[in-house]
Amino acid sequence: MWAVIGVWDIAPEVIDELRAQVPLMASSKVGRPGFVHGTWTLDGHMVQVYDNEADARRYHQDMLDQGATERPGVRCVVWDVAEVGAEAP
Repeated sequence: MWAVIGVWDIAPEVIDELRAQVPLMASSKVGRPGFVHGTWTLDGHMVQVYDNEADARRYHQDMLDQGATERPGVRCVVWDVAEVGAEAP
């Protein structure tokens, strides 16, 4: 399995707006090819796990192409793809 990992520094003036979008961000990933599960925090961290490297890298690149990792009031600190070494229920 492969994970897409994102960490953002969010300005105080946009944090409430982004927190309100977390459920939509999560639900919109469920139908993506290869998506297994994901976790989104309210302070700008996320991990999405895919069952294969190609789908993880495709999602990662799609977000870069759309400019989704940077926006006013939000600074991307980490946007990466990594192989999953272990999981715990």
